[in-house]
Amino acid sequence: MKILGIEASAISASVALCQDDIILGEYYLHTGKTHSQTLMPITEELLKTVGVTLGDIDAIAVTTGPGSFTGLRIALAAVKGMAMGKNIPCISVSTLESIAYNLKGFNGIVAVTMDARCNQVYTALFKLEDDNITRLTEDSAMSLDELCELLQNHKDTTVYVAGDGLNVAYEYLKNKNIEVKIPVAKLRFQNATSTALIGTEEFKKGNTISYKDIVPTYLRLPQAERELNARKTK
Repeated sequence: MKILGIEASAISASVALCQDDIILGEYYLHTGKTHSQTLMPITEELLKTVGVTLGDIDAIAVTTGPGSFTGLRIALAAVKGMAMGKNIPCISVSTLESIAYNLKGFNGIVAVTMDARCNQVYTALFKLEDDNITRLTEDSAMSLDELCELLQNHKDTTVYVAGDGLNVAYEYLKNKNIEVKIPVAKLRFQNATSTALIGTEEFKKGNTISYKDIVPTYLRLPQAERELNARKTK
């Protein structure tokens, strides 16, 4: 089984292709170029390099949020375009879960945090037990105070912080006397390899959807809409 992973929920863009549990290849870019400039070219180059066509793909896994509104829309548009032509099933992957998957093999708790601005983070907690990852909380937007309260119940467990909100979260939690650790750099952020591997597991369970039904998960209204609602309220 071949699963194509797509990730563009933040500044970086990446694609990966796995066959069963083996990663055949991955392209990762962290540049100033927009995802609309980079995502399809690196996808096409990856498939060409490993000698696989879209017709060979069993499913496309894509992180659907939370994350950048623009990045998510670009990624989903690309996935829909590829899936529609060959009627390829799709798999929706939480961005937070994809980051947590980087720590597979660790033991403890990982608090995945992404900067949601407005003094909030997008976050979810996951329990790590060797090769098992268990979700403890749903994806949500919350304040660092609320995250601190969640972690109070895990003081006797090793707690890792990952995601692009980790620096702010790490300092805040340390100041609240909650001991947390930061994984090495390559494990801190979302990437298409983890997305593809999660997609492989979900495909085996039959958890696929049509390209027509795959949608972004924002957790919060876009900033422009929030500002418009605020003006209307005033």
